[in-house]
Formats: sequence, C-alpha cells, structure tokens
Amino acid sequence: MDYFGGYTMATFKFEKEQQLHTTPLSNIFIDDYMPIANPTFVKVYIYALRLCYGKNTSISNKQVATAIGILETDVVNAWLYWKSVGVVKLTKTKNSDDFDVAFIDLKKVTCANKEKPNRIMLESKPQYTAEEIALYIEQNESVRYMYKYYEQKAGKPLSSADINILYSLYDWLRMPIEIIIMLLEYCHSLGKMNMRYIEKLAIDWVDKGITNIDMAEKHLKSLEKKNAHIYNVRKVLGILERALTDMESTYIESWTLKMNHGIEMIKMAFELTVTHTGKLSFAYMNSILESWHKQGLKTMQQVTADIQKHKQTNKDKYQSSTPKPRVTNKNTKFVNFTQRKYDYKELERLAKQKSINNLKEGRSTHGL
Repeated sequence: MDYFGGYTMATFKFEKEQQLHTTPLSNIFIDDYMPIANPTFVKVYIYALRLCYGKNTSISNKQVATAIGILETDVVNAWLYWKSVGVVKLTKTKNSDDFDVAFIDLKKVTCANKEKPNRIMLESKPQYTAEEIALYIEQNESVRYMYKYYEQKAGKPLSSADINILYSLYDWLRMPIEIIIMLLEYCHSLGKMNMRYIEKLAIDWVDKGITNIDMAEKHLKSLEKKNAHIYNVRKVLGILERALTDMESTYIESWTLKMNHGIEMIKMAFELTVTHTGKLSFAYMNSILESWHKQGLKTMQQVTADIQKHKQTNKDKYQSSTPKPRVTNKNTKFVNFTQRKYDYKELERLAKQKSINNLKEGRSTHGL
C-alpha cells in the first residue's frame, strides 16, 4: 500500500553512523517530545531508533507496523509528525520510490520545532483493506466502541464504505475517539447520520483545531446557540417546512451572529420587506438590517423611532414635490362688478305694493 506520496520505507540511519548494542533514548525526547506526542507515534520512533542501533537498518513501513502491532498508515503518520517537529529527516532515495529516515541530534533542534502541530495527516485519505480495519477493531477496544456507538445511534449496520470512512476519522484525521463520539452524538441530534455528512463535519472540526473535549464542548455550545437562532428566524419567516439554501443560511448567520440583531428586529425587517415587496426577500431584508447595524440601532425603540423619522421625511418630500393649485388673477366682468347695498325692508314693501296695484288693475279690467 502506497501512503507517503508513492514512497515506501527504505533505511534508518543516524546523521553520524553509529553501531551500538544498546538503544539510548535522549532525555530531551523523553522530557520535551514524548509527553505531547501520540503514543503510537512514540512507539514508531523508539522501535525505529532501536533498528538504527542494530544491524537491520533497511525495513519497510509494513514491516514496522507488523512488528509493533499497528497499521501501516500509523507508521507513515508517525514519520510525518516527527518530521514536522524536526526530529527526523525524510529523504527520497535516488534509484527508487523509497525514502530514508534520518534521526537528528535533538540537541540541535530549536525550541520552536517542539511545538505540537495542529494537524499531522496524509494529504489524501488512505484506503484501508477490510483485514486492516478488522485487525485494529480486534486490538483496540475504543475503536470497537466507536463502531458500536454509531450503529446504536443510526439504527442500522455499517456498510463497508461507512466502516472505511469512520475509521479514517480516527486514523487519517487523528481525531481522538472521545471527540468522534461527541461528533456522532451531535449529528444524531440533528438527525443527520449520513457518513459523508459526518466526514465533512469532522474535517471542519479538525481544521478548526478541535482536539480535546473542552474545545469540542465549547464548539458544540456555539453550534447549539447558532441553531437556536436559525430556528427562531425560520419560524418568523414561515419556512420551517423546507431546508435553507447556503445563501439563506449565510444571511441568517450574519443577522444573528455578526450584526447581533434580536428576533424582534428581524421580525420588523421581515414585515417591512413584505410591505414593500409583497414577498419574502432575503436580499431586501438584509439591506434593512445592514442599515440598522451601520446606524448602531440595537433596540426596538431605536428602530421604531428610525422608521417614524423615515415616514416623516418621505411625507415632507411628497408635500414639497406636489404642485399647489395656481390662483388666477384674470379680470372678468363678474370680478369687476361692484356689488350694491340693498334695504331689504324697503324691497319687501315695494313688492307688496306692486302686488296690490296688480290686483286693482285686474278688477278694473273685469268691471268689478
């Protein structure tokens, strides 16, 4: 099996050739490197060091793995780790695809190289044979428990592909078993026990440097808070029945985690969005919430005051832009007419007198 960029193990040697009947282990290694290293990596280092002091200095990774009861990938990962902290050199040989491991005098290693790297792993995920994994399950009780735990939570037996992926979390990603169990528990709480999803999440955890229980617990609390925010926002928007798109999730995370808007302000932005657009528009909502964030509006009182201010501003703009009716100063005969003043009592007396006169004339005409 090819694990190290196509190279397999060729020889072990010191920078200065030495042949002794004992295997001295540097106190520097014991004090500074061993306490922070993976125990399996320590086994590989010590066993290979023993070979350097013996006569058998040419041996393969597979032979080392068989000799100390581990997987070949464990051996390769060990050399990647020890190379990263500067205690060995890996050199490609001239006439083959093998590589040599050279142990360095630890007195010459700088203190900076003693820091534990965040992630020591192969660039590409190894493919394991069923025999390799079966051997490790048999030898490692923690690995057996990991598989059993998954099957209990998933409610189904693992496929051969799932077995391979789950083991890679432990071997390739170098995740401690207890962290894998926490990851599986979290995925189960989401109802997402698909192994590809679990693997994607595991890689994300490793990239974030989550390597112990305290860090995992802190991260899970953060995720719990984030998921609660997302649920509340989805409830306000009325979209609980469907999954969010990546863009929608990004918007919601920005509103709740980056801008720190409360659910009431998000609800107000949603109502304004529907009022102005007639529908749910994440982009329009985002423009409203971004505006409030830039203005430093953090409470509903501040938002309400801002909305009233905009309403008044728009009203003033409308009134100033509405044309007023023009007053016509054109002279007409009605405008120029001078109104007379009348004595209404005199007019009444004259009307009565005219009626009496008309009556008299009528009688005389008919000979009365």
